[in-house]
Amino acid sequence: MSGPDDEAVKLLVDSVKIYSPTKEEGELAAFLADSMRRLGYSRVRRDAAGNVVGELGRGKPRLLLCGHMDTVPGRLPVRMTEDSVYGRGAADAKSPLCALLLAGARAADSGVRITFAGATEEEGDGAGVEELARGASTYDYAVFGEPSGAERITIGYRGRVSLRVVVRTLGGHAGSPWAHRSAFDEFVSLLGRLRDYEAAQQNVDHFRSLSISPTLVSAGSYQNVVPRFCDATFDIRVPPGLPSAQVLGDVRSIVGGSRDGVEVEVFPGPPTEAYEVDPGSRLVRAFQRAVILRLGKKPVLVRKTGTGDMNTFARKKGVSCVTYGPGATGTSHTDGEVVLVKDYLDSIEVAKEAIGQLVSMSSA
Repeated sequence: MSGPDDEAVKLLVDSVKIYSPTKEEGELAAFLADSMRRLGYSRVRRDAAGNVVGELGRGKPRLLLCGHMDTVPGRLPVRMTEDSVYGRGAADAKSPLCALLLAGARAADSGVRITFAGATEEEGDGAGVEELARGASTYDYAVFGEPSGAERITIGYRGRVSLRVVVRTLGGHAGSPWAHRSAFDEFVSLLGRLRDYEAAQQNVDHFRSLSISPTLVSAGSYQNVVPRFCDATFDIRVPPGLPSAQVLGDVRSIVGGSRDGVEVEVFPGPPTEAYEVDPGSRLVRAFQRAVILRLGKKPVLVRKTGTGDMNTFARKKGVSCVTYGPGATGTSHTDGEVVLVKDYLDSIEVAKEAIGQLVSMSSA
């Protein structure tokens, strides 16, 4: 007869086998809904964004456990060795998703009201967490699933500003570049100014610093024509204490507008503010105690340079959040995604213990 560990590993492997890139999470959502009902969750449902949501337990505090169902695109063979599971989403983030789902089920009788959500589009525009944040449900705490390791608790993420910059000039014959303005050269010039701005915002570490990454660049239309346009997308990560509106205003000023035959337009996307939970909060302390009790290890508090769903949820709902889960972080979004089985099973136990600790602290 299989035990709980075998069942936990089967849930993970079956989840990884379901290909679920952003906007194609439906099959995984149906699988998770069936699993949730089998594990004792009630009111299992799909919401307007395609999130799969279920509830269990009663009492206080009210806790949201949320992992994302989607992955970056690219199918990978799913395989299991004696100690590891490989495949798309094994690290980011189906092992954290399954770990939180199982931890919630195992903590059903701990005196906490738990809502579990498998969210859509975390790797996209965040439609899933936006829908959860718009909902009428209220929570005291929230835990989001992302890979970091069983003894590591993520307490902060930088914010994000995305923007598209389009530069246009009249162009001209490539044989006489001195006579014509190049949209690409103008882009290179403004990129240099942005790099100077980035350098001026450096701090003690990457988490406290601003970074600017050009991610998509397209220029020109023919091999012997000076480019008439350059279309570029920037991913800007923003540290705590620096509002995204200020960054966008600074960038607009640096990039400039139309002048002397050069037209520059800036199209910003929706910003995400940085978030860092108080390291002394009950939620953080509950996870620290759980790591010590379950693993006998010193818990590590992590501040990540990326951006996660907890940024959006914490800001919009005013709820203390942490991010937690197993998985080899360095393999996320790569062809070598992997999670150690022990790390996965340890994370389930730590999350379950943390829920119990949170209840004890709340009733003290």
